[in-house]
Amino acid sequence: MNNFSFLNDKPEYRSFAKDCIDAEAAFKNSYDSCVKLVRTALDAAIKWLYAAENKMPSDNLFDMIENAGLDKNLADKVHYCRKVGNAAIHNEQEFSADEAKQCLKNLFDLVQWIDARYGKNFTPRTFKSAENILQTELCGIKLNTPIFAASGTFGFGEEFESFVNLKRLGGVMVKCITLKPRRGNDGVRITETPSGMLNCIGLENPGVETFLTKILPRIKNKMNIIVNVSASSVEDYGKLTKLLDVDGIAAIELNISCPNVKDGGIIFGTDERQAAKVTQAAKKSTSKPVIVKLSPNVTDITKIALACESAGADCLSLINTLMGMDINIHTWRPTLGNITGGLSGGAIKPVALRMVWQVANAVKVPIIGMGGIRSVNDAAEFFLAGASAVAIGTTNFAEPSITMQIADDLEKYLRSCGLKNIRELIGKLKT
Repeated sequence: MNNFSFLNDKPEYRSFAKDCIDAEAAFKNSYDSCVKLVRTALDAAIKWLYAAENKMPSDNLFDMIENAGLDKNLADKVHYCRKVGNAAIHNEQEFSADEAKQCLKNLFDLVQWIDARYGKNFTPRTFKSAENILQTELCGIKLNTPIFAASGTFGFGEEFESFVNLKRLGGVMVKCITLKPRRGNDGVRITETPSGMLNCIGLENPGVETFLTKILPRIKNKMNIIVNVSASSVEDYGKLTKLLDVDGIAAIELNISCPNVKDGGIIFGTDERQAAKVTQAAKKSTSKPVIVKLSPNVTDITKIALACESAGADCLSLINTLMGMDINIHTWRPTLGNITGGLSGGAIKPVALRMVWQVANAVKVPIIGMGGIRSVNDAAEFFLAGASAVAIGTTNFAEPSITMQIADDLEKYLRSCGLKNIRELIGKLKT
């Protein structure tokens, strides 16, 4: 198979790169979808060629291909892909693996031709220059960019290798881990809402033993790994963090928005004393930096933040999801199997931003801001409010390569502001 991932390091090709990567990923699930996406990517690439040459595009893609400067063999390959792509779009036939592979090969040949012809004209600036202007440090961890992938939205990172340069991310907050495996909640666990979504996954995960023996060895050299953990008692948080005090893990993120079974259902994240106890237990059990993820479902988030800071937290991440629910008016029943769930996505950004600003003005430890970040504009707001880094969550589901796009756009934004490093933007909100 071909590998389009090299396009992630070339922001100049963004107008067709994502379509190429999506087409390659689609091959695993649907040959028809793969063929359709190849046609979409080809059209975008041909239009890019015209823009590169300052040529006027036309509505007739056939003529554009003929006049794009391709040799006859390559032009024929592109015409073939457009022909079968149209057939796929109109459901005129089902395509085989060999046909889908041929389409991907033809697309790859076009992309390679474009890169050979135009790539040398671009200053290689994605990774090296991004390191210069976006490179920073958090709790002693060196970050190539201050962009993280939020827990629960990015699997264990490896699932996104076709879309993202994992080493370019500040880190990946992997799927939440508990002491024992969890099967999660029954019934509907995700539903879409206006500008967001509700989920009640129930912390489904393979458990810490499987993570350490089977998953960590596969991923530990691919990225900065921040392990998100959850437990039902203070003691279990200590046990978990002790087990995870191993090579290959950069930091531990405490998910304290879960029931404290031993204390009658108190939520750790809504009680400053309980939050402090969990933080202390973790700090005593690991040499790794401890990041505490704060719940927004509180009256005053700064009290929780200050309690965690006093207990030794190295960093705070906020916010976790807001509690919400959805009702099916036809069945008169809750949509989610768990009745309520966590609200995330663009709808919660104003709340998250306000809380990051409040906490940044109350504590001295660094903050990772998250909650509804969908673009560079959103990310820049969090940095201005006082976040030292940001994490992208729900948007990963809709746009798997969004972290790379935000990193590229953030670099451009900083340069447009005359800034030399991301640190110059942090906390610069004018009030």
